[in-house]
Amino acid sequence: MTPPASAETPGNESTPAVGRSVGEPGRLARRQQAVLDALRAVVRDIHDAHHGAVAPGAPDLELKLRLRARPSAGWAVEFDPPLEAQIAGQLDTLHARVGVYREGAVHCFKCGSSVCDHATPPGPLSVFAGYDPMGRPEWRELGQWLLERHDPRVADVFESPGRPVTATVMGRELRRRQMAEFGRASRTYSILGQVVAGYFCAGEEPADRFALTIQIVECRGTAGRREIRLNTVGGPVGGGLEDWLGADRGAGVARARAAALRAVSQMDRLAAGLPADAPPDALRAILSRVPAVLRRLADAIERSARQSGRRTRHAERRRLEDRRPVPKALEDVAGAPPEAFFYDEKAETFVVCGPQGRTHVFNAGGRHVTSFTLSPGAVGLRLRRARWLAVPPDRVEGVRAAIAGAVRP
Repeated sequence: MTPPASAETPGNESTPAVGRSVGEPGRLARRQQAVLDALRAVVRDIHDAHHGAVAPGAPDLELKLRLRARPSAGWAVEFDPPLEAQIAGQLDTLHARVGVYREGAVHCFKCGSSVCDHATPPGPLSVFAGYDPMGRPEWRELGQWLLERHDPRVADVFESPGRPVTATVMGRELRRRQMAEFGRASRTYSILGQVVAGYFCAGEEPADRFALTIQIVECRGTAGRREIRLNTVGGPVGGGLEDWLGADRGAGVARARAAALRAVSQMDRLAAGLPADAPPDALRAILSRVPAVLRRLADAIERSARQSGRRTRHAERRRLEDRRPVPKALEDVAGAPPEAFFYDEKAETFVVCGPQGRTHVFNAGGRHVTSFTLSPGAVGLRLRRARWLAVPPDRVEGVRAAIAGAVRP
């Protein structure tokens, strides 16, 4: 007779009976909990080593692990690929997908997001002032920020017309109040330094002034690759920063930013070329260029402002009279055909193209934001990229009327 499954057969007393572990749920549960506790510690340590302390409110991460069991070798178990490589690779990919870096925004460690309300300036005059202890971005109007720092140039920004000033701030100062558990030591996102600058004018009214914060940021990109970015935060009311930079008013800032972007791109290529086992000093040597890049950026912005300010008041008045931006905008809008009306989804502004490449931008209420010149090719490029959308013909007259009612020559 075949013995029951729970009995031991003669000559094989050491062989456990089938189903014995099922009869001992307490021991099985303890072993599973021990495995979970060990894995938790491993995942946490690998995350902190690669990305720094986790931000509060971070989303759940789904990890998949592969292992091989060998019954013939006493049920030996091994991870394939090695456990650390599996976990680190997935954490890098997940962090890249979460997207801690977003152009035109600052990452908020409190919310674990770059799209929350804290991530962008509350108004066009605000600049990034650093992180609070909980890793939340703090913003100050540029004039107030300069006052708090006892900067003697603060009066310059309030003159009429104002003369833009700049200030350079390194990352360690921006993180000074930030606690380690709220991103101070993050390897996923770190502001290396920044230049604050302003005020600039997007139009003829005092309400058209704005400030900029231009940062050099170290972050993680696709598959966890280290990236070094130049991030410009802020701009005119209603957006349209790139349009302003492409116009006469923003040409000096555009040239300064382009030079800084070339320097940062070179740093990024050098950092990407470092081998995985490169010593920390190799990266530090590359990042040591950051202060010089920021100083050159600040100097170039102020130099362009001084050059603009050398015009005599008479020459400036004549220049503005000759261009007559607001009356000319009204004239072009009145005569523009329906196919010359567009909507900029990103900036949430209306754009009207007039003769000889003249291009006029208006906010949602119809108020004039800026005017500049664009080639037909540049207009076509914006349409192909869906940056601009044609205003439906049945809405054109409403837009035209709103502009006529809001704009005053």
